[in-house]
Order: sequence, then structure tokens, then C-alpha cells
Amino acid sequence: MDEIARETGVSKGAVYLEFPNKDALFKAVLHREFARYTGDWLRRFEEDPGEWSFARMFQHSIGAMNASPLMKALMTRDQQIYGSFLKRDTELLALTISMRGELFSQLQKTGSMRDDTPALVLAYLISSIGYGLIASDEVIPEDHKVPFGEALRGLGLLLDRGLAPTRTKGRKAARALVVALVEKMQATLRELDATGAENHRAA
Repeated sequence: MDEIARETGVSKGAVYLEFPNKDALFKAVLHREFARYTGDWLRRFEEDPGEWSFARMFQHSIGAMNASPLMKALMTRDQQIYGSFLKRDTELLALTISMRGELFSQLQKTGSMRDDTPALVLAYLISSIGYGLIASDEVIPEDHKVPFGEALRGLGLLLDRGLAPTRTKGRKAARALVVALVEKMQATLRELDATGAENHRAA
């Protein structure tokens, strides 16, 4: 906290007025970076002129994740950056999986996604697959690696063929649901930050 106060040119007391401890400060930074990541994901998705598909949704989500060093470290639970913070605070990862489950449930209801597997199971599997794709860079030998973009495209196509119903419908509705999900995640983070700040000031 001393170093942060010095680098920002404010007193240590001023820092503590906003953040009661290091975890609270780190969480605020993480929330801001998560908002940037979701904003990048939304931008990529909205700028894509193609028809909605699971492949595109996954490609843009993981592409935006991979473009953010802090979010990539979150996905791989990099202890050099996060230390034991993620063991103490699972809020962000829990929010991501829960929102993803909510999205899949809505997609199933609109007929845009096969419904023979529970939405929460799919959310868990997709989260695990995303983690594997991001983390694989650390374990796959160099001569067996493929360009990240190609890996994304291939995995996206597999997901599209595996998750889409036999007769795909509701593509426009599905696209709107994805956009609404990202916006809801951003709003939830703002609410969490506002509530945390109010509770700190009240204390």
C-alpha cells in the first residue's frame, strides 16, 4: 500500500479511504480489467458481420481473454501474479460460470442450443475447455503447437457442430442474448464495486 500511495502521488491514508486492504484494491483492479475484457469481447462480437454461431461466440470470448494479460493469468490461476488471492476470493470466476450457465439456459429455451445436456454442465465444460486452451501454451512442446487463431477456429467449429440443434433457429435471438449477457456481467460488477465502496465508507 505504501508503494501504491507513492506511485500515485497520494497519501497512504487516502488510499485506505477507498480500499480497506490490499485484497479490496486488487479486486477493484481485477474488476476494471474484467470490464475491459468483456468490453473487448462485446466489440469483437458486434463488429463480426457473420451470422451468430457458437464458434464465433467462443472465438471472440477466448480471443479477448487471451489479449488481456491479467485475465489470461486469472484463467490459468497464475500464482506469480495472483498469489493466494484466488483461493480467498472466487467471486469473479463464480460470476463468469454462473452467467454462462444462465446464457446457455436461455439459448436452450429459444431453440438455439441443444437441450439434452443441462446448461450448468455445459457452462462447466466450456469454462474448462477455455482454461485448457489458454493454459496449453505452458505445457505443449513448441514443435506441436499450432497458431492460436487456428486452434480457436477449430475448437469453435467443433463446439458449433456439437452444441447447435439439428435445425438451427433463433440466431438473431441468440446474438441478442449474448450481448445482453455481457452487458449484465458489466452491470453486476459495477454494482459489486458500488456496494463494496458504500460498505467501506459506512464502516
